Amino acid sequence: MPFFSVVIPTYNRARLLERTLASVFAQEERDYEVLVVDDGSTDDTLEVLSRLGERVRVLQQVNAGPGVARNRGIEAARGAYVVFLDSDDLWFPWTLSSYRQVLEEHGSPTVVMGTSVTFRDESELARVVREPVRASPFADYLASALDRTPRTACVLAVRTEALRKVEGFTPLRIVAEDYDLLFRLGTERGFAWVRSPVMVGYRQHHGSESTMLESAHQGMAYQLMQERLGRYPGGPERRRERLEMLLYATRHVSHVMVDHQRMDLALDLYWRGLPFHREVPRWRYLLGFLPKVAARRLAHVVRSR
Repeated sequence: MPFFSVVIPTYNRARLLERTLASVFAQEERDYEVLVVDDGSTDDTLEVLSRLGERVRVLQQVNAGPGVARNRGIEAARGAYVVFLDSDDLWFPWTLSSYRQVLEEHGSPTVVMGTSVTFRDESELARVVREPVRASPFADYLASALDRTPRTACVLAVRTEALRKVEGFTPLRIVAEDYDLLFRLGTERGFAWVRSPVMVGYRQHHGSESTMLESAHQGMAYQLMQERLGRYPGGPERRRERLEMLLYATRHVSHVMVDHQRMDLALDLYWRGLPFHREVPRWRYLLGFLPKVAARRLAHVVRSR
């Protein structure tokens, strides 16, 4: 049985997938299997994968989205831990060995989360240097609530049995499905946050600003709804920790939407989060956000004349 199962969902990214797999095959850690879940690609993805022979286990499905694809990988995984990688991102040679070192040094936590660096051109990754492995351990994921370090949920290694216990990712086609997963794993024993080295190169694509903002709104609205319906673990005793993380992200996303003149989305998140912000409370946000929206609207009108 391999120690790691590397699960890579993909859809019509044959060329980028080749680069991603090359970064996996360059790992110092060798005790792993690779599962690529083809989410109904119509390009030459399967042809590319066929050339790799037994180095990759290929699973196929009708196009159903990355959440369902990752769940197929979880079901088929033979490793003790599943490590997720998107089919356009890149690992550094030390990524898996760093995950393993953290797991061994911190009592085999259920969840390990790393850090990433963004890039548009692969040449930019040459500036990333290997640093000593340094991680912060917590009793569980919810216990990290007050840590304001940016969370990079696309960089996860999770105990396979825990993933199956919480039934993996939501099958819904939403963004932030990885953050939703982290909340549902919130009380599983052991969470370690890898501060260094950088573990993943996260590829940025040129895309529609409007689409990205709408996707961010969709993901936050879903998480707020899940909390409202009581679907995250920890009960009333851990509610404050859940709200600390959830509302911190809500505030950040709503401010970004105001800065990009998407007042409709910003206000919708404000009203959705209002009962929670009253409970915490966060008076600066509660009292200051609506005047900020009004001021930005007025400034935009003036500039447009």
